[in-house]
Amino acid sequence: MALTQGIVSYTPYQVESAAGPDWKAAVLDGLVRGRVSAIDVAVGRDRTTGFAVFSDPLDTEFTVEKVFFDPLVLFCLRVDRLVVPPSTLRLHVRRRVAEVLAATRRQRLSREEREEVEEQVRADLLRRALPAITACEAVWDTRSNRLRLSTTSQALNEEFTVRAREFLGLELRPLNLVGVLESRLDAEELDQAYHLLPSSFVPAVVADRVSRLEDET
Repeated sequence: MALTQGIVSYTPYQVESAAGPDWKAAVLDGLVRGRVSAIDVAVGRDRTTGFAVFSDPLDTEFTVEKVFFDPLVLFCLRVDRLVVPPSTLRLHVRRRVAEVLAATRRQRLSREEREEVEEQVRADLLRRALPAITACEAVWDTRSNRLRLSTTSQALNEEFTVRAREFLGLELRPLNLVGVLESRLDAEELDQAYHLLPSSFVPAVVADRVSRLEDET
């Protein structure tokens, strides 16, 4: 909830896919199909990712009124993750091992048996845990076709661009230095740009002060 809390750290994109006549219906359908789902602990998962409503990430019931604020399209990428603290897991495993030993009248468990107990205990704790929720707001200005995602995490941005392409039909080009170069230069020019010698971007006045300090020492 970075943008709604006044935090302005975000990743900008240019939306390059063309919008058809029924683009709003297509986007709404894609948000519904790609919305976040419950974590399926039974199959060994402890994480899930999907879309949620911009104003309330706990809400996944998309409607026109919740998404479209012409010229803006608002939604968010939500990541749910179940986590069992290691110290908590160790305590519960120790108790479960003691119960097994008492029930079987044994002195110790093999490493394989202990690992099996640990996995069972972890799965039980995950089923009882509440997920940690991360919500990254997406603001798409359809006039400029610029989209901002309120995270600079490379992993989250990769997940977002993949889901945006798969469910919303959006091709997103990052508006960073590489993205701008790739959109403006041909292959030969781009290769030359990638092989530029390192340059100093320290302002001249700062560089002059640093130089004088070094001379004084």
